[in-house]
Amino acid sequence: MTKLSDTQALILSAAAQRPELIALPLPESLRGGAAAKVVGALLAKGFLEEVDTDLRRGEPVWRETGDGHGVTLVATDAGLGAIGIESEKLVHGIAF
Repeated sequence: MTKLSDTQALILSAAAQRPELIALPLPESLRGGAAAKVVGALLAKGFLEEVDTDLRRGEPVWRETGDGHGVTLVATDAGLGAIGIESEKLVHGIAF
């Protein structure tokens, strides 16, 4: 299994329990530059991916891209594997 920091494991574990595997909101203790650093590392490893979202749908937004659109963060299969979840099919955080 991949070595993750406690914060990285927490983010991926929380995403695994959310509909659509959305990694937001991040832990309250993670703000500003620290959030960008942790998320950047997870993106670089392929454990999270940025997914376009419509701001009007009310999904959590990592960053805005303009014209009413933004980007949210979603856990990937590799990210789930890094925390020991091998199933590709999750429904509300339950592996099948």
